[in-house]
Amino acid sequence: MARTSGWRSAVVGGLALGLVLGCTEDVASPGKCPALCPSGNVVLADTLLTPSITSDTSVRGYVLVREASYLLTSSLDSLKSVALIRFSRLDTTWYPTIHGQVDTAYIDHIDSMVLLIHAGQRDTSVKSLRLIVYRLPANFDTAATYASIAPYFADSTLMDTFPVLDTLQGGDTLTMHLADSLLIPPADTGVVSLGIAMVAASPTAFSIQSGNLGTSAPILYFYAHARAPLDTVTKEFSVEPFVSLFVMSPPPAQPPSGVLAIGGMPTARATMYFSLPAVATDSNAVVRATLLLNTLQPAGGFARDSFEVIAAPVVRDYGTKSILYPDSAISGNVLIHQGQSGPVQLDIAPILRFWGTTVGDSTPRLIVLRVYPEGSILGSVSFQGIGTGPGSPQLELTYVKPYHFGVP
Repeated sequence: MARTSGWRSAVVGGLALGLVLGCTEDVASPGKCPALCPSGNVVLADTLLTPSITSDTSVRGYVLVREASYLLTSSLDSLKSVALIRFSRLDTTWYPTIHGQVDTAYIDHIDSMVLLIHAGQRDTSVKSLRLIVYRLPANFDTAATYASIAPYFADSTLMDTFPVLDTLQGGDTLTMHLADSLLIPPADTGVVSLGIAMVAASPTAFSIQSGNLGTSAPILYFYAHARAPLDTVTKEFSVEPFVSLFVMSPPPAQPPSGVLAIGGMPTARATMYFSLPAVATDSNAVVRATLLLNTLQPAGGFARDSFEVIAAPVVRDYGTKSILYPDSAISGNVLIHQGQSGPVQLDIAPILRFWGTTVGDSTPRLIVLRVYPEGSILGSVSFQGIGTGPGSPQLELTYVKPYHFGVP
């Protein structure tokens, strides 16, 4: 009996030792997991998803001229433009303190008027630039066109001409002494409106900060004398624009079918609808997704300027008022240079990966193309739309081909 117990003890001990030895692992050697390893090498594939873009369109009017951060003056052969400013009403009454007593003073006459403006963009290679200031009707038509406002830019309404230093840079201040004597007709009720045109040694464009989108507004200063018996009292008044805009020739128009216009003023945006296979929105498979576009004409804007074209996914499709996804990391962008033409490649892989997430899966397969910063630049570009021939938009996809796990 004792021998049997001893044999059993030896067997149990041997099994225990075997189990312990069987569970040991050499951490210094590579692990072996054939059931979890890919059955082959990772393979990348490229494909051109030609029919993936089902429709596209372009609409102008997202940022209006009166909302832009600049007022454009231009003498270019391809674009004529003048700036129109209606200033806020001048309050003709003030309350000076004379000999310790508050009195009421009224403007009798204005000695002079000074216009302070801040430069925007310009082509520094063009010299001998001058700004010409005209007096406009106080309540000019804010829906005026270049043709309808042109008669007011005449010798009879000319106030003064001011040279612009060749060294002037964007943001610099120009001070213009407009007149030694200025009367505001009673019918204008204290409102002054001005028109600004530009000439230079050669055709060019020059912009003025409008006061919108964080820029500095033009300011009109009045130096006034009070009416008798307080005719020795003077005061400096200042007013800012009530309305500021510019008019162009040719006038802006809605982009025709087959043209994807982006930027300009009023700003245009392009929308593109996609129909994609599952692999195109697999966040683990998409390596690169390039939107291939072809320009219709050289990109517009100030000479030697550049701007970005941004592609952003739409969260809710409400047509021209669609809501864009706010995270700038989920977007694509490409830098465009003034005068650039030919093919453009825009990487939209972050958008396709976003569509493969829980949040993005419920959003429409729709992107919007716009310029950046929108409303602050003159830059514009036009691409061919779908169905316009060999230059139609296409989507080039680089992805990881599916593979199976298991023993090779």
